Amino acid sequence: YQLNENKPWADKGFEIAANQLILTGLAKSDKVPTTFPKVKVVSVEDGYKLRSAHGEEITIRKKDGALVSYKYQGTEQIAHAFLPHFTRPQTDNDRKGWKPSKVLKVWYDAKPTLIDLTVDSSTSGIVTVVSKYMIVRDSATAEVMYSFNGNGVLKVTNQLRVSKGLPNLPKVGMQGGIRKAYDQISWYGRGPQENYLDKRSGMDVGIYKLPITAFIEPYVYPQENGNRTDVRWMSLEDKQRNGISVVADSLLSMSAWPYTEQALVTAKHHHLLKEAGYITLNIDLIQMGVGGNDSWSEVSQPLPQYQVPAKDYRYSFYLVSGSPKDVNRKIKEIKF
Repeated sequence: YQLNENKPWADKGFEIAANQLILTGLAKSDKVPTTFPKVKVVSVEDGYKLRSAHGEEITIRKKDGALVSYKYQGTEQIAHAFLPHFTRPQTDNDRKGWKPSKVLKVWYDAKPTLIDLTVDSSTSGIVTVVSKYMIVRDSATAEVMYSFNGNGVLKVTNQLRVSKGLPNLPKVGMQGGIRKAYDQISWYGRGPQENYLDKRSGMDVGIYKLPITAFIEPYVYPQENGNRTDVRWMSLEDKQRNGISVVADSLLSMSAWPYTEQALVTAKHHHLLKEAGYITLNIDLIQMGVGGNDSWSEVSQPLPQYQVPAKDYRYSFYLVSGSPKDVNRKIKEIKF
């Protein structure tokens, strides 16, 4: 709805209300390759290196099963290891109100501990490395499958298995770091402002682009910020438009910060935040809402429908790197 005449508070054509209707699901690839070039696998002292026919190379570290390297034309894309991740920095409502770090303490204390690491090259043109973790002893495990094909596309599948009796989760996802230069962010999802499960009805789905300085929300007291929901894809690029893209196999919840999560947790004022030297990238399936019916008691927690129940979860996404032309070519071939 738009104004059809000038008003003292806005000009003609000003949008005063809008809504969107979902007409289609996620787009499907028209031409899906059935075969891929051979992937070379090399076991070195500290990891497994997988190399595509076009020269892309990933490394899975043996000591923790983490994705620690993704090289495109010899250039490293990853600056900090990617691992399963289930917490977020506390918001004001969290910290001063319902205190999830205590209520959901088991998740805040959880650290992924590698219990098994396997390599499967039985499928022609695809090598899959599976990292299995203990998350909560005798109660929760995670399995991350890295499937790398001969065209240099990496599919990541993150699966969480939870026994009965655990509290809700802050979130279900993965966290790692990418090159600091990739500070130009474009995405297809809700925006342009940050949004969460219970804070998004006014955020239209669209294609948006922002530098990371505008993508984040600089709260005076550092906390969780910058999340985007219903993300179909997100690209993080440098000024020359080289970068890394995340393509969803379902709708994702994603954020990026120039700081570590630990910095956001410990700093008491925005001006005390120190940049990490890389961009922290959160690639999540879901994160709980921000709540706020008050900000000083247990009532501040998100309503039940905006929390994340303790149950099994599974989701996938694809990592592709290169110039826009290379990324577009790879995206058309990602379903494998």
